[in-house]
Amino acid sequence: MNIKHVKYYSFLICSVFLLLVLSFIYYATYNGYIDSKIEEEHEEVRHIFNSVVNDKKELINILNNKELKGIEQQLNLIRYVSDNKDVSSISVIFKSHYLYSTFGNRRHTSEERVKEGFNIKLVSSLTHKPIISYTIQVDSETHLKVYFKPINFKFIDGVGRGYLTIFDGIELGEKNQLIKNTLKNKENEHYFTLDDAEFYVEIHNSTAIKSFILDKYGYLILSLVIYLIACYLLGSYFKKTWVKSLIRRNVIKPYLQPIVNEEGDITGAEVLARWVTKKGEVLPPNLFISYIEKNKLTTYLTTSLMAQIYKELLNRDTKGLKLSFNLTEDCLFDPDVYKASLLLVSKCKLLLEFTESAPFFHSSVKERMELFSNKGILFALDDYGTGYSAPHYLTDYHFDYLKIDRCFVEEMENNSKSLYIVESLVLLASKLKFKLIVEGVETVNQKTALLNSGINEFQGFLFYKPMPMKLFFELYTK
Repeated sequence: MNIKHVKYYSFLICSVFLLLVLSFIYYATYNGYIDSKIEEEHEEVRHIFNSVVNDKKELINILNNKELKGIEQQLNLIRYVSDNKDVSSISVIFKSHYLYSTFGNRRHTSEERVKEGFNIKLVSSLTHKPIISYTIQVDSETHLKVYFKPINFKFIDGVGRGYLTIFDGIELGEKNQLIKNTLKNKENEHYFTLDDAEFYVEIHNSTAIKSFILDKYGYLILSLVIYLIACYLLGSYFKKTWVKSLIRRNVIKPYLQPIVNEEGDITGAEVLARWVTKKGEVLPPNLFISYIEKNKLTTYLTTSLMAQIYKELLNRDTKGLKLSFNLTEDCLFDPDVYKASLLLVSKCKLLLEFTESAPFFHSSVKERMELFSNKGILFALDDYGTGYSAPHYLTDYHFDYLKIDRCFVEEMENNSKSLYIVESLVLLASKLKFKLIVEGVETVNQKTALLNSGINEFQGFLFYKPMPMKLFFELYTK
């Protein structure tokens, strides 16, 4: 696996996973939204019917102790109709004949069979459509017949079709449109109870989804923002976990750049990290080291490289070979790094390098370094002269080696000041009893100048480039 692809794969996997989660949430929310709207519509329809049932006593009181044809009585009924948005009119029926209606055009001579309760008339004489009414018995001879306005489905009519079924044989849609009548008894009027009426809905999902989006667009935008943030956070975590697992599986291999003496003989090597893909592509450290350091995975990488080197050294005689590893302050306090260091120091001269660009923060660094030193482990200050260059690094901490950075070597041939700095570092190392290794030697002239300055250990492309572990040990054995 290539680290360049880890980022994309991790974010792709997390995006797909979170998209499935988000889709499930959207699906559940959408269904809940539709169900709640349908339930509201259903409750509204039942409320229409129940409102009149609940007003039964009020309507009876309007007629009690008054003349049936009294003006006050008629005005009270008209007032009731105007106040109730779901009632179209009320008729007074006396001895099975219409006495009058708030609608005003009932035929007084027409005979009406009346029975208390809900009634559906399949063909109204006025609208020629079904009409639902509720009959109230006032006394043995008098009834009130309350006519309901056509049923409207405010939400459902916009996203599908709703209909009321009575006896499972009559289906009434929007505005009491008769959808189906399959009753064997074809008489025009049918009495029913609310238990005989059920509410059904057919949803057109495409239209309903549009309504859901328009109604919940704020929620959807917020959830999308949360989704993107979650993708980033989970993707970052997944990438870190993935890289950690690849490190533990030794996908990052140790490459060794030999350190040679003045005769060109190999005296040691610096262990470097190279990411090797399944196709054999070797990725340079600038593509992954910064990520590993930023995400505090350096301890895992150092332990992995040490373990791979130790496994290679098990059957070799390398007691005099100096192997150096780049270390961070966190590595110094990591128990796994300490254990791996103890194994390695039994097979070679182990040199742990700290760079000046990463200052120490922990107050116990000195004591921790002494713990390693007591086990025969050496320390080097890497890239000296390019970082903080604080004198206390040399006085307060125990180092065995100074490694002169390549930037001074590169300028030696063109800038005499760089040569003077190298010479001063040689003098400083001599006074403090430090050994010197120079990095970045690429030309014979550089080597000659360094030899003349008193340096006798070199590292650079003039001698060797970083190479795979097995190739290095074959070369060292020869």
